[in-house]
Amino acid sequence: MMLLHRDDECARLDKALRACSDGTAQLVLVEGAPGCGKTRFLQYAADLAADRGLTVLHAAADPGARREDHALLRRLAACLTGDPSRPAPDPDETAAGFAALLRTACANGPVLLCVDDLQHADRASLAELLRLTHTLHEAPLLTVLAQSPHHRTDGFGLHTELLRHQGFVRIPLARLDARGTAELARFWGTPVPADATASLHALSGGNPLLIRALLAETGAPAGRPEWPEPEPGGPFAEAFATCVQRCGPAARRLAAALAVLGPQADVERAARLARLGADAAARACNALDAAGLVTGARLRHAAAESAVLGMLSCEQRRSMHRNAARVLHHALAEPALVAGQLLAAGTATHNWEIQALRDAARQEPFSHSDPDGAPTFLRLARSGCPDEPTRLRITLQLAAHTWRLHPAAAHHLLDEPQAALRAGQLPCADAGWLARLLAAQGRVEEADEVLGRAAGDVRPARDNVPSEPHAQCPVTHERPTTAPVTRAATLWLSPGAREDVPAAERLLADTPLAPATYESLARALRTLVHHRPQRAVAWCGRLGEEISARNAPGWQAAFATAHAEALLRLGDLAGARREATRALEHLAGRGGPFLLAPLALLVQALTEQGEYATAALHLHPTLPGEPYSTVHALAFLRARGRYYLATGRPQAALEEFLEAGRAAGRWATDQPELLPWRTDAAEALLLLGRPGEAQALVADQLALPAAAGARARGVTLRLSAATAEPRRRVELLVGAVDELRDYGDRLELARALADLGSALRLNGEGTRAGTITRRAWQLAGDCGAVPLRERIRPVDGPERAARPVRHRDTARLSGSEERVAALAAQGHTNREIAVKLFVSPSTVERHLTCVYRKLGIARRQDLPSDLRTRTFEQAGH
Repeated sequence: MMLLHRDDECARLDKALRACSDGTAQLVLVEGAPGCGKTRFLQYAADLAADRGLTVLHAAADPGARREDHALLRRLAACLTGDPSRPAPDPDETAAGFAALLRTACANGPVLLCVDDLQHADRASLAELLRLTHTLHEAPLLTVLAQSPHHRTDGFGLHTELLRHQGFVRIPLARLDARGTAELARFWGTPVPADATASLHALSGGNPLLIRALLAETGAPAGRPEWPEPEPGGPFAEAFATCVQRCGPAARRLAAALAVLGPQADVERAARLARLGADAAARACNALDAAGLVTGARLRHAAAESAVLGMLSCEQRRSMHRNAARVLHHALAEPALVAGQLLAAGTATHNWEIQALRDAARQEPFSHSDPDGAPTFLRLARSGCPDEPTRLRITLQLAAHTWRLHPAAAHHLLDEPQAALRAGQLPCADAGWLARLLAAQGRVEEADEVLGRAAGDVRPARDNVPSEPHAQCPVTHERPTTAPVTRAATLWLSPGAREDVPAAERLLADTPLAPATYESLARALRTLVHHRPQRAVAWCGRLGEEISARNAPGWQAAFATAHAEALLRLGDLAGARREATRALEHLAGRGGPFLLAPLALLVQALTEQGEYATAALHLHPTLPGEPYSTVHALAFLRARGRYYLATGRPQAALEEFLEAGRAAGRWATDQPELLPWRTDAAEALLLLGRPGEAQALVADQLALPAAAGARARGVTLRLSAATAEPRRRVELLVGAVDELRDYGDRLELARALADLGSALRLNGEGTRAGTITRRAWQLAGDCGAVPLRERIRPVDGPERAARPVRHRDTARLSGSEERVAALAAQGHTNREIAVKLFVSPSTVERHLTCVYRKLGIARRQDLPSDLRTRTFEQAGH
């Protein structure tokens, strides 16, 4: 047998063998950590002695027979008699028999007595062996004892006894260095590249057994500087667990503590978790270090940690993880670290455990190692919390966190706190929290009830519905401003004023996205969607990029929905359809009532594109519970009504619009910018031949303070023109065009221009009517609104062929020229343009001449129809 990298050790053994052969007794103690080659070294000694003619007695102590007196002596006696089954004489009766056999063997020639795993020897055998080494000090006897270091042999003072022998030699077997690691690998037929040697040595710690396990598991890396990672449960993990087992009970407990604590481990924490005193912990740590199993206070590899944890039963692991949470808590570790241990334990009932889980949920909303971390922490806290008020608070906290992952689950989580409130078991402070969460989910009527109960003012719902359609929904400004329902609706609605746009953008720019800030950011985004959709599109893109790296499908769906609504308000039907579809993909299987919001946008986009068959597939979604009990149902009812209107069912459409109006009034969300149900209903009434009722609804909407927004006012003016006198109609439609042009809604602008063209034609202005109608036709085509484009096809055919005007051509225009060209493109005469811009008609004519020359066109009809819209968007509105 050949030993590598053990030249000094072999030389000392050879010297002891020669002395024994010369008749001098020798005593050798071989010490090495598990896996470092003690057994192999003893086998080398036995082979060498046999080659030199010595009698060899070789046995290993059995840890299972440690309490059995003279068990080791019986094994050694069996080597002398050659009969393992019937050793004679029996050392249980007298140890002198073995001594006699040994003396007889020594009288016949030199003897090698090898004992492996001495730390497991029974007490009686160990005492007799120590006695014999001193008694036979003049016999040709070489006694080689092997044991792992850091083991204590109770009551013997083993090393002191061995030192008294005049021929005592101690041979330590240390771990291999990097050079020895490479030599060992080559000997076993796996040459290791020089650049991978350090990696192999680091993984194995220089432990020969672990080196061989790594070589057997992965082989040498091909062209890689790093050694391949060992797999959990592979040869390396199995060998590692074996080494830990052989390091002794204290070391096993310390290794388990290190594995449980993981990155948070240090010797002090691990000792407390393993319940070891300072001295015992130091010895255990030294034993693990000697075997190359640890580096600092960490096990060498994740596979090693897994192997050590695999040595524990499930109950032991759970108990250790819970105790580890306590250790970390007392060490003032971060709540997330404590919570992680409690999750592994699977239980939490003490107050400090519940609080640690709640604190961790606040601090770690987006853990990359566990993206569902915060809700998981809260679910565990909720399941074990013995205090009912605290459990309800945890439920509210869980609902807030769950929304970003699973809106439907968040919806149902609020049912229990609501029931507790009705039973008088929810404190007022928590009632305010519940109301905000309900409003954030669009459940403003339920939020109203919560606020009313908290204030002691519970009023019945308003079920009385007036008979006239135009009076079937009370307007917002008719409600008392101090009523709880108004406060509840405010929690959902955006501020609603154009003046709030700068503040909303500052909030979006300065506030990081987090569970505590999500609702504020969402309301700011809704403000932009209502008043500055082009800016909303930009912010939706930024927020979408920020959230894409996180596991937050609920938030991703919310931002995609806002994006779709902003695009729809700009007349980008394809973009709105794309973003609404994306939102629905994020909500697949977990949307709940919120699913209606993107579904409404998808139905409306499909309807405007003329894809009625596809839109019809989404008109009656199957959702659990009462899906039409939230404000998200308002947009869906409107979208379904628009579909019925487009497909020739005005009565069905009217019913949907009026139902949406009743709900909006009941929930105090009756704002034309949010839900223009009156103008929708007016369109249906006009098709039903009821212009008087339509005119009343339009007049109601014009009288609302909330209808002052450009888009709402533009649509209202267009519908008002439909019931006005012919001479008044053009004036109203010009106003509608101006409002919608300023807002940037190309689809509604196309409708208004089409109606204006028709009104001008009835007034005998055929040339101007044709120009405006063609412009409406072009805008409808740009939006992808196929049915609208077909309806407003110019009477003199499609737009005449002309040289396409490129964007770089319009960029050559000065600001004054662009303003004049934009107004001319909208069909205004030179005199009207002069009045609007406060210049003379000759100045207008001069600017138009320059515009024609720069754009390479010859007449007003060839001006690009979307010139004003493009200019508007570029200005950042």
